[in-house]
Amino acid sequence: MQNIKTIVFLYLTPRQKSQLLGTLKAYFKKFPNLSTDDLIDKFLEDEKYYLDIENPHFEFVKDYLNDDRFYNDLKKFFEFCAFEQKQKELIKPYLDKQKELMKIQRKKAQEYKMSKLKPTKKQLFYYDKITKAHNIEKKDTQNASRLDVRNWIMEILEKYE
Repeated sequence: MQNIKTIVFLYLTPRQKSQLLGTLKAYFKKFPNLSTDDLIDKFLEDEKYYLDIENPHFEFVKDYLNDDRFYNDLKKFFEFCAFEQKQKELIKPYLDKQKELMKIQRKKAQEYKMSKLKPTKKQLFYYDKITKAHNIEKKDTQNASRLDVRNWIMEILEKYE
């Protein structure tokens, strides 16, 4: 079912097929609470309406509106969209967990990088200013890393907030 695009609407040109599938996918997203048959009926109703007012979305659809093959292809496509949606919902917790783990990993990598670099002038200036403001004894910043100075600043801020 992965290659639904190669199975349905074989009688359309590639461009027509692409336009139609994009619109059908938008219909599925726009009306998530409707069943497959209701979505098909809504799509066919809308297309008939636009044909009646002589402003169709797709000129080529008028030839297929009453065709059983077209109806079956619509049904297959909407069922595939529903199947795909269910699969996404099933793996969502795993993806969220993976995102959280990646976030933690990026934070550890950033802290490791900071632990290898010397503190910036702005960081040292801010540390000096904050220690004077709170009358705290400064720690030796000669051999300190950016991570150390950042942690010292955070400790002071947390303590006096």
